[in-house]
Amino acid sequence: MPGSFRKPPPSDTDAARAEPRPGGPVGGVAIRLAVPGDGPAIAEVQRATWLATYHEWIPEAVAGLDPVRTAGNWARASRQPGDRVALALVGGTIIGYAWSGPADERADGELLALYVHPDAQRQGAGRLLLADALAWMSATGRVRCLVWALERHAPARRFYERAGFALDEGHNRSWRGLTEIRYSRAVQA
Repeated sequence: MPGSFRKPPPSDTDAARAEPRPGGPVGGVAIRLAVPGDGPAIAEVQRATWLATYHEWIPEAVAGLDPVRTAGNWARASRQPGDRVALALVGGTIIGYAWSGPADERADGELLALYVHPDAQRQGAGRLLLADALAWMSATGRVRCLVWALERHAPARRFYERAGFALDEGHNRSWRGLTEIRYSRAVQA
């Protein structure tokens, strides 16, 4: 792994919140819940993925990412009741995250964000993070999972379509001046 990953110091709650998966990590990728101390590492993954993904479309937003403020936002999100921030790790280093919560619709959950560091993509981390989010939604009584993707971001759209998401025709919105389209799927496939 390149030196751009920053491993946060371990905390006593890291082990308590770790959730081992049956059969161990897939391809060396493990999933665990985020804790407030993970904020800086999550912010670094966000910065790297936004730079790789959005730099041509929203350069001001990418350049304006404040690592301290972003780390604080992730620390707060990790403590937010009703939400879940799960991390993908390789060798103890955070390489990706998924943030899930309730959607506006009553029985739906929403995958609010799923990012894997560009240097760690295509190792199964995204699929594991998505599976974790869907399992959490199922356990909390959600029936359907919603996710928004940029209309012009073909790789993200293909990822969700391969995972069983279908386009919700007529559901779109603007995010930072770009069009997002909504996908959904049953939580239990």
